[in-house]
Amino acid sequence: MTDAVNALPLDETSRAALAAEGLRYAQLDTADTAAHDRWLQAAYRGLHFAAFTPDELADYRTGFGYARSIGVWDETGADASTPVATVASWRSPLSLGDARSVEAWAISLVHVAATHRRRGIARALLEGELRAAHAAGIPIAMLTVSEATIYGRWGFGPAAYCADYRIATAGLRVTAAAVGGRVHRVDAASLRPLAPVIAARAHERVGGEVPSDALHWDRAFALAARTASRAPQLRAARFDDASGEPQGFVLYSVAEHPDDFSAHTLTVEHLCAATDDALVALWRYVLDQDLVGTVQAALRPVDEPLPWLVSNPRAVQTVARREHLWLRVLDVPVALSARRYAAADSVLLRVTDSLGFAEGEWMLTTSTNGTATVTAHAGEPHGAVDRAVAIIDLGVEALGALLLGGTPVEALRVAGRLVEGAPGSAERLAAVLRPTRAPHLSTWF
Repeated sequence: MTDAVNALPLDETSRAALAAEGLRYAQLDTADTAAHDRWLQAAYRGLHFAAFTPDELADYRTGFGYARSIGVWDETGADASTPVATVASWRSPLSLGDARSVEAWAISLVHVAATHRRRGIARALLEGELRAAHAAGIPIAMLTVSEATIYGRWGFGPAAYCADYRIATAGLRVTAAAVGGRVHRVDAASLRPLAPVIAARAHERVGGEVPSDALHWDRAFALAARTASRAPQLRAARFDDASGEPQGFVLYSVAEHPDDFSAHTLTVEHLCAATDDALVALWRYVLDQDLVGTVQAALRPVDEPLPWLVSNPRAVQTVARREHLWLRVLDVPVALSARRYAAADSVLLRVTDSLGFAEGEWMLTTSTNGTATVTAHAGEPHGAVDRAVAIIDLGVEALGALLLGGTPVEALRVAGRLVEGAPGSAERLAAVLRPTRAPHLSTWF
């Protein structure tokens, strides 16, 4: 069965709406192997991934059985036992930086078959997840998205961004000062047990990270059936600090250049650093490889210090930058009071939310030690407010985008996504929200 921690009650509103369309909305019994396999195959087919082999299905059943897996079935269809829509969800901590985190509801594998579009299925799935999470007292919902045009309608906003880099290494020197400690070439499989431990420490440093499950790590290290064919190409290195403690690692592969043996392409599959020294040392290791003309790395932080580590910053190209983690606030006081703040101030946030979860006027009061209190505004709606208070009117999707501090307040103001209720309020909110590091999520879920 689905892990009891994630087994929230099925949303009755969504069930009734889909029943009116002649569709059955139900939670999957993951102990039913055949049903679970059909659900997995349907979800991956809907996202245009290759079908699972029997071994891959076994891995996924073991590794993903903890999720709350929901399906929609059309029992009048030619294949009544295979769902026409899916969604998976689970409780997960979301890092907020400064060694803080908050509980969130992770949502994944959302798909509706092309045969069943325009019947309200996606709305029922998403709103059902939000109602279930809110009823369970979970303050934030989160997801990574394949299409950026879909989820704003349910109050999600892009909160963490990522960048893809390409570095031309010919003649490039790493100019950053050498750090204490040592990089070791290691067998990738031997590094696998350490990876979650190092990643947990790394995640404490930045907002936006979520812990990965065992299946993710097995796939990253080419130990799962779906990625086993990559094992011969996968290489690994580990950084130990001066005391011998592992503080970072990198997984990478090298593709031969068809014409020039001195100009291969090195792809960073995953680089994880729990300290600044680990980050610098691992990038030095990657960029100092012989017979490599290009290094490429995807899903990296937008404030990666790469251009400042090397002799020629122009050799570091940002080839893509995009939103990655989307957040949806369900409980404003809990969500906002969980993180630390960069300045002391008082900001009245007047939030609109078509689904009602975050609707209201909320007084955010931050202190010099970074903590905050959030209370419902006691006055009449849009009533008198102390002139010393900054005032911001915004939708819940903008609130989600701002939560981790990675979205510029001024950009949202200029775009009309938030409105100042008093002059200078946007600048004051920006000063309060400013993070030490840009929020970042290093994986998909």
